[in-house]
Amino acid sequence: MKLLMSMHEQANKIKKVLIVNRSEVALRIQATCKALGMSIVAVYAPQDAASLYVAQADEAYALSGHGFAAYLRQDDIIEIAKKASVDAIHPGYGFLSENADFAEKVIAAGFIWVGPSPEAIRAMGDKIKARMIAQAAGVPVIPGDFVALDQDGHLEQGLAIAKRIGFPVIIKDPLAGGGKAMRRVDGPCLFADAWRAVVSEAGRLTSSRELLIEKYLDGGRHIEIQVAGDGTDALHFFERECSVQRRHQKIVEEAPCCFVDRSVLQEMAHISVQLAKAVAYASLGTVEFMVTADGAFYFLEMNTRLQVEHSVTEMTTGVDLVALQFLIAQGCGLGYEQAAIRQTGHAIECRVYAEDPFANFAPSTGQLTHVFFAHAPWIRVDHDLCVGGQVSPLFDPMIAKITVFGANRTLAIGAMVHALQSSVIGGITTNMLFLKRLVQAPFFVQGMITTQTLQNKDILSMLTQPELLAPQDQLAALLAVMLVQERQQPEVSAAAAIKEQVEPARQQSSWWRLQQWK
Repeated sequence: MKLLMSMHEQANKIKKVLIVNRSEVALRIQATCKALGMSIVAVYAPQDAASLYVAQADEAYALSGHGFAAYLRQDDIIEIAKKASVDAIHPGYGFLSENADFAEKVIAAGFIWVGPSPEAIRAMGDKIKARMIAQAAGVPVIPGDFVALDQDGHLEQGLAIAKRIGFPVIIKDPLAGGGKAMRRVDGPCLFADAWRAVVSEAGRLTSSRELLIEKYLDGGRHIEIQVAGDGTDALHFFERECSVQRRHQKIVEEAPCCFVDRSVLQEMAHISVQLAKAVAYASLGTVEFMVTADGAFYFLEMNTRLQVEHSVTEMTTGVDLVALQFLIAQGCGLGYEQAAIRQTGHAIECRVYAEDPFANFAPSTGQLTHVFFAHAPWIRVDHDLCVGGQVSPLFDPMIAKITVFGANRTLAIGAMVHALQSSVIGGITTNMLFLKRLVQAPFFVQGMITTQTLQNKDILSMLTQPELLAPQDQLAALLAVMLVQERQQPEVSAAAAIKEQVEPARQQSSWWRLQQWK
C-alpha cells in the first residue's frame, strides 16, 4: 500500500499499458494496473479469445498465429502497441520477458519497457555471461566450463570438461530457462546421448551456439534471492526456498527458508545486491543459488523478470512487486530503504498443473466442467479458469497457483492442505491431490528437501499410489462440487463430476474394496 501511495504521489508517465502475456499472470498484472489507475490492453491467441483476462481488459487485440507462437510475434505486438497508443509494455514472465531484442524494439518504438535494460538481459540472461560477471564480482560459482557448438569436436570437448570436473554433471543451454534444454549425466557412457539431446533442444528453443557443463551438486537446495535495482542502487526482498522440483521444474516454493542458517542467507542476499549493482540493474530480478548441506552456496543464474513464485514474497513482505516494476520503469527510484523491508510469517505456493500424476504425469486437456477454489483470508489463488473453458495442449500446463500464508511454517502447511483439499477442477486431471500428499509428507514437513527429492523412486511412488485416495479426500471434493453446482449450475451433475475425479483411483483403494466386501 505504501508503494502504491508513493507512485500516485509521483508523476505517473504510464496511463495505458499493453500486457504481452496471457492467463493468470496477465490477470495478476491487470490487478496492479487497475490499482494504479492504468488502462489495460490485452492481446490474445484464438485459443484465448474467451479468457477472463481478455474480458477484463479495457481493450483487446487478436494476435496472428496460434497457441504459444502467437505471443512471440514481436513486430505484430509492436504494431498493436502503436495502434492502441499505449505508454508501456509489460511482458509478464515467459514468452518475450527475457528477450533483449524485443526489449530493444519496444524502446526504439518509443514505449516504456517494464523490465531491465536490453544490455542487462543479455548480460544476465545468458548463463555463461552471467557466470563470468558473477565470478568477476566475487560470487562463488559451480565448477564448470562452456563449449562453442560451431567448433569441430564439440562433443569430445564437452566430455573432456565433464571428466575434468567429475560426474555427475549437468549440460545446459545457457539461454534456456524453466528447466528446458538441460540434462543430468551420471557417467561418460551416457554423455553423448545427453549432449545430442541438449544440442537439439537448444537449436529448437533458443538457437544457442554454446552449451554449459557444470558439476551437478547432489543433496543441494535451490534458494533464490528477490532483488530490485534502479540502475544505481539495489536492495533485496529476502529469499525463497525452491528445492521441490520435478524434471528441473519448480513445483512448490516458500518463504522464508527455515532450514539454512540465517547468516548464510544474509550473505547470499548481500552478494545478490552487489551483483545487481555490478550490472547497473534496473527492474526486478532473481538471483538463484545452490546451497549444499554444509552451508556452501554457488551462483546458478539470474532471472531478469518477474518470477512465477513472486506471490510468496509479496505475502511475507507486503510489497506489490508488480507495482515496484512500474515505479522503476518510470525512473522513480526504488521507493524503499532496505531497513524498511521486513519479512513476516510464512507463505507457500503450489503450482497446479494440468497433468495426471497417476499416469506418469501425462498432460491433461479438455473442457472444464467445474472450477472451485477454497476461499479464506490467508489463501490467494492466481488463475484464469472458468466452467466451459478449454485447457489447450498448445500452452504451458501450469493453469493455477495456490499461495497461502500462516504465522509460521506449520500453520502455512495446514492452510495449504485445506486449500488443496477444498478445491476442485473438473473435466481434466490435475496434480492437486499429488500436491496435497507432498506437503503432508514427513520429508516436507521436516524440511528434508533437496532438488533430488522427487527423483527418488520410492518417494515418487508413495506420492502417486492410487490407494492413498482416502474417504475424506472424496468427501471434500463432493462438498466443493456441490457448492460449485449451486453457484454455477453446470450441466454435469455433481455425482458425475465426483465419479470423474475420484472413481479410477477409488476402485483401486483398499478402503473401496473393504466397502464392497461388506
